[in-house]
Amino acid sequence: MEQNQSKNYVYRPIQIILYFVLTFLITWSFLIPWVRGSQSGDSLALPCAGYGPFLAAVIVVWISKGRTGLRHWLGKAFRLRIPVILYLAGAFVLPLLVGGLEYGLYRVLGGEPDFSTANPWNLYVANLAVVFLLYGGFEEPGWRGFALPALLERFHPLLATLVLGVIHAAWHLPLMSHYGTTFGWFLFNAIPLTVIFNWFYLKSRGSVIPVMLLHAGTNAIGNFVPTPMVVLGGFGTEMFLRGSVYWVMAIVIVILTKGRLGCETTDTSLAV
Repeated sequence: MEQNQSKNYVYRPIQIILYFVLTFLITWSFLIPWVRGSQSGDSLALPCAGYGPFLAAVIVVWISKGRTGLRHWLGKAFRLRIPVILYLAGAFVLPLLVGGLEYGLYRVLGGEPDFSTANPWNLYVANLAVVFLLYGGFEEPGWRGFALPALLERFHPLLATLVLGVIHAAWHLPLMSHYGTTFGWFLFNAIPLTVIFNWFYLKSRGSVIPVMLLHAGTNAIGNFVPTPMVVLGGFGTEMFLRGSVYWVMAIVIVILTKGRLGCETTDTSLAV
């Protein structure tokens, strides 16, 4: 461990860079063949790709800290003994807030309701569980459990958020055509969403489980609160509506936390 008179650095820059390189290599090794249509059994490609950030973190922690360090990191990242309200907020309160605000904006801008394709609400928990396990939730031990604390050792919380948000968006690049959007619009969503996720992780004092639930919830909620029309004369797509909601929430968080997203200068509890 490198020591500085004012700070103890848990990870060297080369280890942080290695993490991001491995994250892209692992994920894109599944995504690129799948997007090109040359991979058999492609139903497993997206779930496997989503575990890339987590697997990369496991590898880097194991290399740098050994088995004992890895067990310690896993124990802290998946800490269960946290306030129940954090689980409820991640699984229900915040996703419903996002969905409600998005739908409200949609209606204000002239969108017509159409719930014919919406999933029934009694399936929400089951849908959340599937997304939590296979489609987004298990990215979070990597992004928030490893990358964010490593970046916060060196950068202001807002700069760390910007870096992580851009990298997270770039990590999705092979999927732009699959999502039917552009990188610019995806980045428009990813930056404020990273603010929200980082703040919620820091509120959870180092446990990734609440933010895993929130990640799954934000991915799933659109299936229950649909906004099928394009409003604002074709400008107001789903990406615009959801991104606008994320920006409002992110700005409120930044103002209320004075730009620190809940990160204390002297807080060392996130370190491995």
